[in-house]
This record gives sequence, structure tokens and C-alpha cells, in this order.
Amino acid sequence: MPRLDIRTLDPSLDFLLANEDNEDGWPPLLDVIGARAGLGANHVCLAVACTGANLVAFGLFLDPGDHVAMETPVYEPLVKLARYFGAAIDFFPRRESNGWRVDPDDVKRTLSQNTKLVVLSNLHNPTSAFDDEDTIRRIAADAQQLGAFVVVDEVYLDLIHAEGVRTAARLAPNILVTNSMTKTFGLDPLRLGWVIAEPGIAERARRLSDLYANNFPHPSERIAWLALRRADEILARHNALLAGNMAIVDDFITSHEALAWVRPRAGTCGMVRVHGVDVDDLTDRLERDFATGIVPGRFFEAPGYFRIGWALETETLRAGLDRLSRALGHH
Repeated sequence: MPRLDIRTLDPSLDFLLANEDNEDGWPPLLDVIGARAGLGANHVCLAVACTGANLVAFGLFLDPGDHVAMETPVYEPLVKLARYFGAAIDFFPRRESNGWRVDPDDVKRTLSQNTKLVVLSNLHNPTSAFDDEDTIRRIAADAQQLGAFVVVDEVYLDLIHAEGVRTAARLAPNILVTNSMTKTFGLDPLRLGWVIAEPGIAERARRLSDLYANNFPHPSERIAWLALRRADEILARHNALLAGNMAIVDDFITSHEALAWVRPRAGTCGMVRVHGVDVDDLTDRLERDFATGIVPGRFFEAPGYFRIGWALETETLRAGLDRLSRALGHH
């Protein structure tokens, strides 16, 4: 989301500059993160944004030569992170014909005796597809038979929290979820994320996070606490913008013969299939001639597609779509 103006949270200087114990995370913040998940603070480990949370989650379980089953299309840093730990990766497909949702049978075929982690995102990055609780329970059950764990990157899931959707962390003991204040709240300057897991795993995560980051910036913790206490109000405002913008994007895509997509239920981005156009060439031309950005599908192991985002002011979105239309017309 566009960067949230921290002043709208009404922080007093005295509040921001207060100094309290946060050796394993500031307790009031851990409480509010746990409460939104329907769990206790002992399930929560803070990390440096969601990327840092994924680093902790992967670091708990992976050694060189271990096996990871991972979704595709996939957010590239997840692939790079698994390779950083020396793991081998096999991909299970998210199929456009299935609305980009995961089929647990596809996941099961990717598992082996050496699998340590199954990795997916929900809402899915880049398509914003949503996987329901039954799907994730089935994946976790198959992984558990092999002693494997499931990491679910939920950095976009808060966008459907208002619909009663809750974190997958409470569905099975071998599930870890990662999240942050960055994507849905627009608070990327805080660099504040977290892992939610069973208490024993969360304690191990805190010990590992201590090596990576030591203590967390306490003003960031306090600002995050203010935002999470107003989460429903902030997210309702963000979702209103996103819903209107998504409708504009849908009209744009359906009006262009070269483009097609699966319109997501919610989210900030989607995956667009392109016919008869070189996506890398289109991306380069857009940036060079129109100062406009899309993300080419090769970044997600999905050539022939691009990711489009609509988490911006509506007039800016309309201007960007006009430039994209002109770039497509120049092909």
C-alpha cells in the first residue's frame, strides 16, 4: 500500500521515545499480534520485515542438501533464500485454470523423504489467489507424515482479515506463517515483521532472530502497536481503494485482446497473461519511454505473464494504464 502517514496514528513524542524492555520483542506488541491471530504472545517471534521473518523460518529447518517444495509462480526472493541455505528446490504448480489456487495433490507429488519445508504464499504473490483452510490443512498433513514443515508467507492476507479469514498458524502444529507491517499497512519504514508458530518453535525462532537482529528498534515496535490497534479502520480504508482500483484494472484487461487474467478476490496485484507480445520487451519499453513499471513474469518463474499492481492513487493508476495501453499499441 502507499506509505501510511504515521501522524494519522496520533503518536505523542513521549510515547515514541519511551524505553521499555524489548529483549524478545516489546510485550504489548507481541500481545496484539498474537491476539489478531487468535493465539498467545508466546507464538510470536519478531523479525526484520517479512523477508527477515522468512529468513528465520527457513534458517530453523534447512541445511545444505535438504529439499524444499515451493509454489510456482513464485516470489523470487523465496527461491533465492532456499538456495542461500543450500537447499534443492522442486516446484509444484499453481495453475491459471484452477484460479491460481494450489492443488494439494500437486504438492504431495513434489514431496520426498528429504523434504524439510513446503513454501507457499497466501494471498499468493504474484496472483493474489487465496487458498482456503482445507487446502492448507491437507498440505500440512502430507508434510507432517514426512516430518516436514510448511511456511506460509501471509504478508498480503490481512487484506481479507475483515471477511473472517485468519492466519494458517493455528491449523496444524507444523505450520509457520510470516507477515509484516509493510505490504497491507503501508508501514515499510518500520522494517517490522514476525513469525507465528507453535510456542516451542517460536522460542527457537526468537533465539535465531536474536543472532540475526538482536533487539528491534523500539520506536518501530511502538508505531506498529498503534497501527495494529487500529487495524480494522486502516485496512477498511485500504480495501476501499483497492476494490475500486481492481475494477478499473479488470475493465482495462478485458478490453484488450492481447491480455487476460484471473481477477482475484482481493489484494494489491495480479498476474496478466500476454498474447503475441514479448513481455521483457514490453517491460523495457514501458520503463524507457513511459516511465511506468510492471514486473515481468520471469521474476516469478512465469514467462509470458507480467504482474500488475493497483495499490496507488486512482488517478495515478489510470495514467499508468493509459501508458500501458499506448505501449501495447506500439508493439
